[in-house]
Amino acid sequence: MTDEERPEPAAGEPSEAGAAFFPVAPLLPPASDVTDVDAAAPLDAAAPRELAAALEPMAPTRPLEPPPPARPPIPLVATRGLLPAAFDLILRSNEDMRRASFYIGAVTLGTVGPLALGLWAVVVSGQAIFDPSTFEPTSLEGSTTDVSGLIGLLGVIAVLGFLVAAIESRTLATAVLGGQMAGRPITLRHAVARARARFWPAIGASFIVGVVLAVCQGIVDAIVSPVLGAATEAAVITSTVVTATVGAPFAYVLCGIVLGDVSALESIRRSFMVARARWGAAAIIVTFETLSVLLILFGLSAGADVLLRGFDVLGIGPDSGPAGLAIATVVLIAGVFALGTLLYTVSALTVAPQVVMFVGLTHATVGLDRIDRTERPRFFSIPMRIGVALAVLLLIIVVLSL
Repeated sequence: MTDEERPEPAAGEPSEAGAAFFPVAPLLPPASDVTDVDAAAPLDAAAPRELAAALEPMAPTRPLEPPPPARPPIPLVATRGLLPAAFDLILRSNEDMRRASFYIGAVTLGTVGPLALGLWAVVVSGQAIFDPSTFEPTSLEGSTTDVSGLIGLLGVIAVLGFLVAAIESRTLATAVLGGQMAGRPITLRHAVARARARFWPAIGASFIVGVVLAVCQGIVDAIVSPVLGAATEAAVITSTVVTATVGAPFAYVLCGIVLGDVSALESIRRSFMVARARWGAAAIIVTFETLSVLLILFGLSAGADVLLRGFDVLGIGPDSGPAGLAIATVVLIAGVFALGTLLYTVSALTVAPQVVMFVGLTHATVGLDRIDRTERPRFFSIPMRIGVALAVLLLIIVVLSL
């Protein structure tokens, strides 16, 4: 039976696969403090006054809470309509997406920005420890200050910060889009708190899935490359097909961690079971994610090339005057911030189809119930603040040393 022939569940009801493998919180009736008594029953004249008072109808001790508003049913889209539904979900979450992208941009700027500015300061000072065109180490005669160690520490902070931004982009986008899909939008602060709470399970699952895909990809490359060549279009297509085939059972791992609130290994196991409901949809999810990553890498390369050519035409570089250096520095800062916002935007695009199908199949939003909506969590954790402060301090030392 194909995905299109499979009977659709009623609107607002999870599929059999989702209901079986991801628990859905039951809807409890509204609580009431009114005690049911039979007011028409006659009182015994001989009964004590205390008993008569106890049998009288009691007024509620507090006002009755109104029942929660009815939520719209969660739709289950057809496989052929998965990508249009994903783009529609992103458009409905436009405001939340913009704020979340600024948050990831700030994280990237605070961790990667000091490294970029430090390298720019080294180049401007004429004591470059690398070739700006190839980023290969060089040794310049007459260099009196060795800041390679400080640049190395900035590089470590930048790598760790970028990894945090990449992981949080996916978990944050899953929380934001999952709340919108389920009709329970959450604020950016609460989405960040949810993403931070599932940070390590997301890393564990990504590592396991990445190892499996890397092994399979290596085997296929060893077979296909001698025949088709490593850089041919046929080899790229074959690689994408293998990734979609092998990765389809892992299509719902991230949603299982963030929205289903299960561990990494349990999410992998349940993702296999949920993917069986619609193999075609799982393959589309993985293929779309792979192509999106390739497109963003191509876009970054093209954007960097255009920026460098523009600087060359305008005569902006290390040898330009104060105005040119100021413009280049501002553009560099803006570029690092834009890198973070672009990272989140692409992550949201890749996880949107997964969220649409996962929530539609399972209705599993237990992870949203774990959010304490009465709290105001911090945007930036203490380790993140320490890392940014250390990076800024190292940047200041580098500039003063030059």
